[in-house]
Amino acid sequence: MKFVELDAAAFKSQIDSISNVCLIDVREEYEFGESNIGGNNIPMGEVLSNLSELKNRKSIYIICTSGNRSKAIAYHLSKKLDGCFIYSCIGGIQAFNELS
Repeated sequence: MKFVELDAAAFKSQIDSISNVCLIDVREEYEFGESNIGGNNIPMGEVLSNLSELKNRKSIYIICTSGNRSKAIAYHLSKKLDGCFIYSCIGGIQAFNELS
């Protein structure tokens, strides 16, 4: 399954409309502590070692600061998790926060 990049508005719309959404923030713990939109904080370097927690999800939403880390992780997860829809936020938290 390929991953999909969503602009911040579409990303926000989707995560707001899904109950029990699987949202992963791949920034480092200190970055997540400074500002976040919720979800689980799994730093980029630890995501692939947590595949067992993600393998039964139908969709996963990934965010970082600018969209670069989330895009890279989305790509790798799309190769590892068959049948799972992976979404990355273009522009990351920066773009997401500009929506407010």
